[in-house]
Amino acid sequence: MLIGELSKCSGFSKDTIRYYEKIGLIELAHRSRHYSGYKDYPREVLATLTSIRNLKGLGFTLEEIREIIVRRQMNALDSTTALKIIDQKIIHLDLQVDKLLLYKQRLQQARMQALGEKINHVLPFTEMRLCG
Repeated sequence: MLIGELSKCSGFSKDTIRYYEKIGLIELAHRSRHYSGYKDYPREVLATLTSIRNLKGLGFTLEEIREIIVRRQMNALDSTTALKIIDQKIIHLDLQVDKLLLYKQRLQQARMQALGEKINHVLPFTEMRLCG
């Protein structure tokens, strides 16, 4: 299928498909080019793009997705490995949530500190004390 149809079927823009091809997330055999220069993408590419969309929806980065795709292509993505990857992602997300909650708490403290200052005195963020 040509890139326009692939774009329509996958929901990714043509530019995104080209980018994924450029960075190696999807591969196209050289013989898949028409004499006119158009690329003929096989159905497997659509399946890969669907996987990429699903994995992105779960919060995986493109680099993490690349690792998963490579493992799958090497038949090295059994259920134990898949669970390990999922568990690692959950741990990573928990750490991000904790970090964001800390930022929120610090901003709330800075806000409270700013509210306690005189109305006419502008206190730059860089001068705010976040502890004690």
